[in-house]
Amino acid sequence: MTQLNFLGNYLENKDNAQLELFTQELEPAGISRKPKYDKVEKFFCGLNRIEIDEYRTYWESVTPANKSELFKRWLFAFMSVHTSYKSNVAGYNAIKDWEDWIVDRPKLGKLIKDSGVGLHNNRLKFISKFADDFWDNTKEFTKSSEENWTSYRNRLMKRVLGLGPAKTSFSLEMCFPNEAFITCLDTHLFQAYGLDQAKDLRQYDKIEQHWLDMSRMWNIPPYIARCIFWDKKQGKTDSRYWSYILE
Repeated sequence: MTQLNFLGNYLENKDNAQLELFTQELEPAGISRKPKYDKVEKFFCGLNRIEIDEYRTYWESVTPANKSELFKRWLFAFMSVHTSYKSNVAGYNAIKDWEDWIVDRPKLGKLIKDSGVGLHNNRLKFISKFADDFWDNTKEFTKSSEENWTSYRNRLMKRVLGLGPAKTSFSLEMCFPNEAFITCLDTHLFQAYGLDQAKDLRQYDKIEQHWLDMSRMWNIPPYIARCIFWDKKQGKTDSRYWSYILE
């Protein structure tokens, strides 16, 4: 089962280097179908406040407290592209001690390859670029007072090579789980809206807005709602079967 699939729309914002990553999902989408909202609205109607509060409390407890932890959330997102959550965890675990490889990129490449997460050449290329940029220009990764969450996400999406709107959103969700008002639309959320992620990418903004509207209506952070949705799909009652690696 694939976790949080890469979405490569917004092609006008990508240079040729980025288009080398997962090109099969960078093909222009065809004619999109209209989203169906009944399943998503039924999901929100089934939420209960105790469950929401438990999730909020947990994710607040693992919210990054410093630059190193923020950096590592981005690393987790890079390792989540086109892989299962188990491989995602294994790949992240291999590189989370970033001080060991930050000045030794061949070592980073070996760690990625040996983890078995796959696509090691592309991951090495884009993680290396990101690491240099993050530590040289950390302030550029901070949300300004003039930005809303969508414009902040879109600005970073243009800056961070190798991640599209979904994975950039995922990075920010993990950095600001109870604050970020955006969402990572994975294949399961597309399916919940009656859409096919591979064919209906042009619907991303529309269904994201619906998810945000529902989150606002139910007074729940969009990421918390998505975690509950995802965990229920996995038959789990909390996120710790994968998020323990962030603790």
